[in-house]
Amino acid sequence: MKIIYIITLFITVCNIYTIHSQNDTNKVLEIQQNLKKSKELIHKNLDSSLFYSDKAIQLSKLIINDTLISKSNLQKSSVLIYKKKFSEADSLLQYNLTKKLPKHIEGQTWHNIGTIQYYKQNFKKALGIYIKASKILEQVKESTQLVDTYSNIATINASLKNFANAEKYLERALSISSDSNKAARLKILVNLSIIYHEQKLFKKYISSISKAEKLAEKYNSKNALSIIYTNQSKYYSDTGDNYDYAIEYGKKAIAIKKELKRIQNLYFTYNNVGYSYLKKEEYKKAIVYLDSALHNAQPTAKPIIYNNLKDAYSGLKNYKSAVHYANLKDQIKDSITSAQQKEKVAELTEKFESEKKQQQINILDTKNELQAFTIQQQNYLLVVLAVFVILFLILGYFGFKNYKTKQQLNTLLLQQKLRKTQLNPHFLFNALQSIQNFIYQNDKEKSSSYLTSYSKLIRFILEKSDDNFSSVSEDRLALESYLNLQQLNNNNSFSYTVTVEDTVDEDFDMLPTLITQPFVENAILHGLKNNSNGVIAVKYYKNNNDLYISIIDNGKGYDAPKEDSKRLHKSMSMNIIKEQLKNLNRTSGNFKGIIDIQSSPKGTKVSLKFTTVN
Repeated sequence: MKIIYIITLFITVCNIYTIHSQNDTNKVLEIQQNLKKSKELIHKNLDSSLFYSDKAIQLSKLIINDTLISKSNLQKSSVLIYKKKFSEADSLLQYNLTKKLPKHIEGQTWHNIGTIQYYKQNFKKALGIYIKASKILEQVKESTQLVDTYSNIATINASLKNFANAEKYLERALSISSDSNKAARLKILVNLSIIYHEQKLFKKYISSISKAEKLAEKYNSKNALSIIYTNQSKYYSDTGDNYDYAIEYGKKAIAIKKELKRIQNLYFTYNNVGYSYLKKEEYKKAIVYLDSALHNAQPTAKPIIYNNLKDAYSGLKNYKSAVHYANLKDQIKDSITSAQQKEKVAELTEKFESEKKQQQINILDTKNELQAFTIQQQNYLLVVLAVFVILFLILGYFGFKNYKTKQQLNTLLLQQKLRKTQLNPHFLFNALQSIQNFIYQNDKEKSSSYLTSYSKLIRFILEKSDDNFSSVSEDRLALESYLNLQQLNNNNSFSYTVTVEDTVDEDFDMLPTLITQPFVENAILHGLKNNSNGVIAVKYYKNNNDLYISIIDNGKGYDAPKEDSKRLHKSMSMNIIKEQLKNLNRTSGNFKGIIDIQSSPKGTKVSLKFTTVN
């Protein structure tokens, strides 16, 4: 009896285990079916897709299967990304990363994390995550997911104008894409053709887009065909290889876009066809398509369309209409230019204010550094003197001298940094105000010229302020920009010339940064003051291995011994310039600089001599 009871118990346990195993198997199948339904509905009905992914997660948790939970989390995160619920999606993906996952699921998890960053437009961060995902997926040769990852890496590189990398990853994606996945392969071919076109690799472009065209026509993919036909029309109209092809492809693109009701960018294709007819001298047909291009055309595209209409009417010898469209082109171009200039001035003003605040912060920081450095060194000196003054008097003396030399050198370097971060706000604001006046007066030539000078001067000061030396070319360009703006501020009360002799190699001969401007500024503010016919002549020349700069003005001159220390602008006194040259001589090897000033009632001549820095 006891044996029979044991056998019966054993059979019962086996039956229970079998039932549980069958239940788990059934749940696994149900999970897989729910995941499949979610994937099928993701592009059709996001709410239904989310419902099935949630159901898959609940079933996976019942059987406590980490792999299935992670797969379900992956699918749900994809749906949430489409719904732009990035925080919820990221939470699921971060949970996945806490588990020990198969490599293909780990790689897909990182792919989705990268996609979240991509949609948030954190492109550089997304790029790093996608590359990490690709390396994991490459280990398991997960080609289906790798195609998407490579494509996304290429898309980000293209948006960052890194077309060579975009080309590399798209070619990788194409090489592993399956023939059965026509949509993915077609998308890669179209994108690859665009990248080839951007790099002017026209043979590769033709090969890629021709394959895409055949594939799209074979499977009647109208979305892809509208893009392909538009790109082909643009290619043939831009290159002029075959205007008949440009017209043929353009008409096909127009027909498909109308069928798909995508009319927002139709003006682009209409213009390509109209331009091609224009080049074929079929002016009436060109006008029909160019008129159509004007509908819904963006303001920036209208000048091009108006110009084509002007040429078409000129071809028909209808000069009245040609002049009409020429005037329209100029009007809209002027309005666009004016808006851009105002925006540029506003941006420049904002940038200047921001940089000014930053400079003030830098000055404060530098002063604090100088103060802290001085206090630290003084404390150190007191400790050293207190401990070693009796036993090591001689050593202490030389140590103190060495310390003082270092302190003076560091102080000079910090003072130089302070000088370079200080701009003359009065001069810059006057120049900016004058430029704005020209813009309001619609004097485009002067406003553009002075705005260019202003930008060059600001860029030179900001970019070169931390450099000890700059080239003759850079110094000349900054000096010309400065003089041009000073002419503007002083109502053209003086003229100037800046010449560079052939003995000077503008790109390689060097001089101390920002050293010529104070002398020119001194000539304008003091030498030429109240002089309506002032002249300033600046010349760069070389003698043997020495670089010379002469600055001559026809001003009233000054008494050098008495007024030397007062004539230069307070931001760069003669003493500080001399200290700068001494400091450069210490730190720059064979550099040597000499300043010579000769002044008389007929004018002043400043001669600067520098040994060429190798």
